Amino acid sequence: MKILFAGAGALGSRFGYLLFKNGEDVTFVDTWKDHVENIKNNGLRVIIDDKELGYYNIPTYYPEDAQGKYDVVFVATKSMQLRSMLTKVKHLMHENTKIICILNGLGHVVTLKEFVKEENILIGVTVWTSGLGGPGVLKAYGSGKTEIKQVKEENLEDTKGLIDRLNKAGLNMKYSDNTFQSIWHKAGLNCVLNTYCTLIDCNIGEYGSFKQNLELTRAVLNEVTAVGKAEGVEVNQELVENNIENLFDPSTGGLHYPSLYQDMKNGRLTEIDYLNGAISKLGKKHNIQTPVCDAVTLMIHAKEFIRGNK
Repeated sequence: MKILFAGAGALGSRFGYLLFKNGEDVTFVDTWKDHVENIKNNGLRVIIDDKELGYYNIPTYYPEDAQGKYDVVFVATKSMQLRSMLTKVKHLMHENTKIICILNGLGHVVTLKEFVKEENILIGVTVWTSGLGGPGVLKAYGSGKTEIKQVKEENLEDTKGLIDRLNKAGLNMKYSDNTFQSIWHKAGLNCVLNTYCTLIDCNIGEYGSFKQNLELTRAVLNEVTAVGKAEGVEVNQELVENNIENLFDPSTGGLHYPSLYQDMKNGRLTEIDYLNGAISKLGKKHNIQTPVCDAVTLMIHAKEFIRGNK
C-alpha cells in the first residue's frame, strides 16, 4: 500500500512518521521549500515529548516532482489550501485512491468530491496535536485519537480493514457514525475560541477569565446550532460549551493561543471562511440569520487586510 501525505506540516509529519516507522510505504509532498529540502537532505528530525528520536529518511518531494500512483492520500494542509493541493497531486491518484481528510472546519466534502468518487472519501475529526520545531523538525507531545467515516458507505469492510492497518502504527482511528456531529462540535469550539482570541488578542485562559465569556460563546454557538440542525446535524450545544469551558484551565488549554491567532500573528491568511464564514454561508443557504458569524468573519478579514497577511 502506497501512502501519500499531501501536506507534510505538523500533523502530516506526525502521522507520516508513525506509519513510516511501522514499515509503511510513505511519501511526503509539500510546497514549503526549506521544509522539503531539510527532509530531503537530512531526514525528518523527530522529537516527541522532548525526547530526540532521530532522523527518518521519508521520501519527500514538491508536488509536481512526485511520481507514481498512491492508494491512500492524507490531505494535511490548511483548509484554504485543500483545492490547490488536490489539483497539484491529482496525477498521483488512481481510480480507487482513498482520500483521508481530517482538516479543521466545514465544507471539505464538496471540494473532495471534485477529485474522487464519494465512496473513496473518508472524512474525520482528530484531537491529535502536533507542531514543528522549524523546517524539517517534528516536535510533538502526547498522543490522540481520530473519528472517521466513509461519506458513501460502499465496500465498507475495505475501509475498516484500512483503518485496522493504520491503527497498527498507533494512529488510534475509530470508525464512527457520529463523525459529522463530532466535526460540527469541534468547528463550533473553533468558531468561538479561534476567532474571539484573535480579535480580543488573548489566549484561551484569558478569554475564560472575562466574566461574560458565556454570552460571547452563546452568541456564536446559537448560530452554529441552528445552521447545523438545518444541515441535518444535531449539535449538542451544551456539550460544546462545556468543552470550551474545560479548556480555560492552564493545565488543559488555558495557556494556548489558537491556530487562527497564530496564523494572524505570523502574517498568514486564516481559516475563517471554513469556520464562522462557513456558518454564514450555510445560513444564507437555509435562510437563517447569522449576524454574529457574519460580523466576526468580516472583522477577521479586515484584520488580515490591515496587517497585509498573505
